[in-house]
Amino acid sequence: MRRRRTFDVLALGGTFDHFHRGHRALLDEGFGLGRAVLIGIVSDELARSLGKRPDEDYGARRSSVESYIRAKGFKRGYRLFPLSDPFGPLADDPAVEAVVVTPESLPRGESANATRLKNGLKPVQIIMVPLVLADDGARISSTRIRKKEIDREGRLLRRRDDASR
Repeated sequence: MRRRRTFDVLALGGTFDHFHRGHRALLDEGFGLGRAVLIGIVSDELARSLGKRPDEDYGARRSSVESYIRAKGFKRGYRLFPLSDPFGPLADDPAVEAVVVTPESLPRGESANATRLKNGLKPVQIIMVPLVLADDGARISSTRIRKKEIDREGRLLRRRDDASR
């Protein structure tokens, strides 16, 4: 079995609205690979500017992330902070060595590396976590939870063909 590399400083981020199984997978990967994990949580202002409308405010979303970290008993160091721009420390912190993304956020990781190069920094390693799927094979998302299609574990609350009625 090949041993996975550990990074001194690893970053990840998200909105973390309706904290769900996919969010847990992202954090688990980050804490599994980083000695220190920088966790950016999209600020209310950035969410609005990106056209997102989280049901929960920044404080509630941050609290959900903190509760999960405490419940898991992660022993590695971490820092939670509001993301007020799409990259956070990824664009200009030379200590960051890796970023954890999903297939949906991969373009943002690639853009961050382009910005790092422009800033004279080495690109970070991009680690992709697969999307976590609900019972119906579609991805778990805060939007689907908000629409009451699925719960936070990805269990169906109603069939997709019922959603249009």
